[in-house]
Amino acid sequence: MKNLQVMLFGFLLAAAFSANADGSFRLPNGKLIQEGKSKQEIIYIAGAPMYSEVETIGIDDGSGGNPKKREILTYRLPAAIGGMSLVVVTIENNKVVSVESKPESRM
Repeated sequence: MKNLQVMLFGFLLAAAFSANADGSFRLPNGKLIQEGKSKQEIIYIAGAPMYSEVETIGIDDGSGGNPKKREILTYRLPAAIGGMSLVVVTIENNKVVSVESKPESRM
C-alpha cells in the first residue's frame, strides 16, 4: 500500500511539472517568462532580445479588417537547470501567446 501511495505521489508530481512547463521558461533567478505577460514585462525580465522580427498577418476577406501584428523575440538565455537555451517568444497585440525553448546541447 505504501509503495502505491509513493508511486501515485510521484506520478502526480511529474504531471504537475509537465503541465506547468508548456508555454513558459524559468530563468536561474526564478523569474518566469510565460504566456499572457506583456512585451514590456518580458524585456524587463530577460533584457533586449538577440533577434527581433515583426510579421504582419492579414487575410483579405473583403470586410476591410485590420491585419494582425506578430512579434517574434529570440533569446539565448541561461536555463534554471543549467546550460544555455534558445528561447523564442511570440507576441500578438502586446501579449505573449507562445514561449518555446530548446537547450543548446540538443541543437
